[in-house]
Amino acid sequence: MKSALQFLGHWLLSLVALLSLTVFSFAQLADNSASPAPAKLRALILSGDGSHDWRTTTPFLKQLLLDSGRFEVRVSESPAGMTAKTLAGFDLVVDDYAGPRLGGEAEKALEGFVGAGKGLVVTHGGLASFSAQTGSPGFAKLTKATYSASPAVPQFHLFKLKTGHPEHPVMQGISANPRTGDRPRLGIKLSAEAMALASTEEDEPLLFASNSGKGRVFCTALGDELGAMQEKIFITTFLRGAEWAASGKVTLPSEMGMPTPDKNGARVLVIAGGHDHEAAFYGLFQGYKDIGWVPVSDSKLAFQEDIRLKYDVLVFYDFTRDLDEKSKKNLRDFVESGKGVVVLHHGILDAQKWPWWYEEVVGGLYRLERQGTIPNSTVKFGEEHLITPAGDHPITAGISPFHVTDETYKGLYISPNVKPLLFTDNPTSDRTVAWIGPCATSKVVYIQLGHDHSPFRHPSYRALVHNSILWCAGKLK
Repeated sequence: MKSALQFLGHWLLSLVALLSLTVFSFAQLADNSASPAPAKLRALILSGDGSHDWRTTTPFLKQLLLDSGRFEVRVSESPAGMTAKTLAGFDLVVDDYAGPRLGGEAEKALEGFVGAGKGLVVTHGGLASFSAQTGSPGFAKLTKATYSASPAVPQFHLFKLKTGHPEHPVMQGISANPRTGDRPRLGIKLSAEAMALASTEEDEPLLFASNSGKGRVFCTALGDELGAMQEKIFITTFLRGAEWAASGKVTLPSEMGMPTPDKNGARVLVIAGGHDHEAAFYGLFQGYKDIGWVPVSDSKLAFQEDIRLKYDVLVFYDFTRDLDEKSKKNLRDFVESGKGVVVLHHGILDAQKWPWWYEEVVGGLYRLERQGTIPNSTVKFGEEHLITPAGDHPITAGISPFHVTDETYKGLYISPNVKPLLFTDNPTSDRTVAWIGPCATSKVVYIQLGHDHSPFRHPSYRALVHNSILWCAGKLK
């Protein structure tokens, strides 16, 4: 009887595990469960011309679609050559193009694409071309709208959207009459077949939807420029409109904003100060959901309290010759508690008279002074490196040899107990330019590269810093 109950218990636990839901987190919303996650929709953005700033708006729209988790995205900056074959394999076309007419074949291909059951989204920028394309029956037929040849252009202002058709999948759950800041496109007239999902108080349509054949069309007159496109109501309606147009359904949340780091992202504190550096350095920590908000402090303030419960990783990009005893204790407590440390470039100059730090933790030191018969370390600016990974490690996984111009250090103290990560061929540098520190209690990484914008912008360097943070935080195996 007992074994039967044990078997039943194990069976129930297994069943619970199989029924567990995948948590999807986007922006600052409560988690929404999905089981299983729907297949990604394939979107093509048309761009490449027009009076609007498509070089800014198109990449932003692409990133919104990607960050939603619902789309794979491609961009065409030469849509005039578009054919039915071009569109085959996509579920959605996003029109952010405002140049000359695409031509009969391209317009016919888009009309056939939507009519066969696919989706079209027309952006604020895309609508600009329609006033010049009023002679195009294909576009008018698709959008169920006509456009003023000289539409009114309002000033940027705050206003309430007059919500219409809250039962429509795009608008379901969206708060009534949301407020936003924008310079919406006006002068749009809808046919009886189009549905105004939101409008101005004067009934100028701002969001509208329609069916064309078996397909769906969503248009937005919001999103005049990048600032307006970061408003929550633009992001929410654009993404929900895109999902509806592509699939006929909406699974995305009813309130979305700019993507934010995951709540379980690595908690990082950057230590800076004592050495000039470019503001571009801080871009190393931007754009990653797996890294939380990254505060910056200097060593004189950061370690005046116990920080073990606040952070997972310290990133040193400072030059601090020495610390007071209170700071040393709190920093040592942090390291000995198993938390991570990443030291970048001139951070190797820190704690010149604290052997525990540079011998047992970091495993290296830039010698500012001669030590007996050992000369001081040297530096040289603007040197070319061919950087080569030293071997297999999670930090360097997927990173091939790369070329970068950077400052070099030579004659560092390097502990014999470090594990090399990167080598350089530059003779003005020590051969090993990144390593795993010898620390017995924490994961520690030093990367010698990182003087200015050249490495900061290099994708391989960015990947190295990102991977080092995650590995030191125990989030990269």
